[in-house]
Amino acid sequence: MSCSDDLTADDLTNSVATQVLERVSAGEGSNANLWGHIDRDNVVGLNLLDPGSAPKVIKTWDDRLEESGVESGVDDELILHIPFISSLRLRTLLLLPPPPSHPHRPTRLRLWANLPHCPDFAELESSTPLMDIAMDTPPAGYRRGVDGRREVEEWGLKVQKLASVHSVTLLFSEATTNLRSAMWYVGFKGDAKQHTMDMSKLGQVPAANAADKPVDGVAEKKGAGYTTIR
Repeated sequence: MSCSDDLTADDLTNSVATQVLERVSAGEGSNANLWGHIDRDNVVGLNLLDPGSAPKVIKTWDDRLEESGVESGVDDELILHIPFISSLRLRTLLLLPPPPSHPHRPTRLRLWANLPHCPDFAELESSTPLMDIAMDTPPAGYRRGVDGRREVEEWGLKVQKLASVHSVTLLFSEATTNLRSAMWYVGFKGDAKQHTMDMSKLGQVPAANAADKPVDGVAEKKGAGYTTIR
């Protein structure tokens, strides 16, 4: 058992380092690819050169390195709103933007969670994002594939703020040329919340057992003190 699964950030004082708080609140969990939990048909975007192209960035892992996806239209800002089919805990954002030397690589990413619909630019500019990421260079630890090809970039997320997520909204901007941004792949790693129920207990109602009646003012404590009505 991991101690981090038992503690919460509320158990610690404010003197604890931020990195420790994030680790505790996140727990260990899994870091699986969440492609199957993305509601791909309802992924939408704003200021896209091709207005219907937003779902094209949601690719299978095998297709992740294809250099096709979305490009911005009138300037270098583009919004992607990505809903999920279940509640997720997000740990890692996977991106394949153009390389740092490319004029269409966005160098700034702002991220919001659980917005009910795709917002417009004014709505996002007037609100505070959960994360504001400088992406002019790949993240620390970035490595190329075994064949030397560029790989997707894995951006670590603030897990304690993304523990129950139904949608993510991404605003890419500040491309090298300030004329157009491009993004070729978007994915996520983390874990899905599983809610299970013992179906054998449906329709059962606890009923007090006569053996639970007080004896000389003291109730008998029996392990099988309840039966069920079916």
